[in-house]
Amino acid sequence: MKILLTGASSGIGSDLIRRLIDCADLEIKAMVHRSLVNIPGCEARQGDLDNPELLARAVDGVDTVIHLAALTSSARESEYFRINVKGTKNLVDACVFAGVKRIIYISSRAASLYGGGYSRSKLEAEECVKSSGLQWLILRPSEVYGQREGDTINRLIQWVKKYPLVPVIGTGQARLSPVYIDDVVSAMERSVLDKELEGETILLDGPEELTFVELVDRIAKYFGVRRFKLHLPSGLVKFGATVLTGLGVKLLVPDQVPRLLCSKDQDYGKTSELISYSPRRLEEGLNAFWKE
Repeated sequence: MKILLTGASSGIGSDLIRRLIDCADLEIKAMVHRSLVNIPGCEARQGDLDNPELLARAVDGVDTVIHLAALTSSARESEYFRINVKGTKNLVDACVFAGVKRIIYISSRAASLYGGGYSRSKLEAEECVKSSGLQWLILRPSEVYGQREGDTINRLIQWVKKYPLVPVIGTGQARLSPVYIDDVVSAMERSVLDKELEGETILLDGPEELTFVELVDRIAKYFGVRRFKLHLPSGLVKFGATVLTGLGVKLLVPDQVPRLLCSKDQDYGKTSELISYSPRRLEEGLNAFWKE
């Protein structure tokens, strides 16, 4: 089976390639845009979600496409729809024309009508995949940690570890389900190899759903530190993010506020029925990556 992976330079993408490389009878190809991918045994193919001609070349001769590439942070809402929706549509069209049999779309647990531009764009992109006529599978990871330091949960962990005062948006009752990267990548690998698995939207969340406040407390307890929480009105945080983004400071983009606060699915049981999935608890994940 010949597989093309978009978003191959991301933490999840590169880890998934390294797992699939070791599987017999698979030929792995990575679509590269700006960032290079240099993994032995993996063929790099130039591609751009904005460029149908390059996409046609990238998917040529491929059986399965794993679509991981996405825009996750932007000050301009229209950019989410250009990359995540129009780009996905361009890729789907190229797959259909080239005779690709299957597409696996890596979406997000935050895919929602109520979570801001990113969330809506992921939901709309899912519909593009479902209506493609291809065999399809949608995977929705929740809040992944244990990869690159800049990602949301990783930044929170580092903040709690270093600083005595932790900013909290609103009441701190927004719910998250942190999941360790190795558990997500393992589930993705099993989903790719299960050729009978199709027409499903599968949630890859952690084994626990925690409020933001509970998550801060659990991280602080793990590191043996005491942390104070500064509650900030969500409207004020969004306004501040808008101002800072306008000044070129991208600590937080405005749509990340509704993305955090919107309600999200929690259906760990269904996932375990479809694939072998047993994600580790927060402290186990921290042990695997941050224990000094």
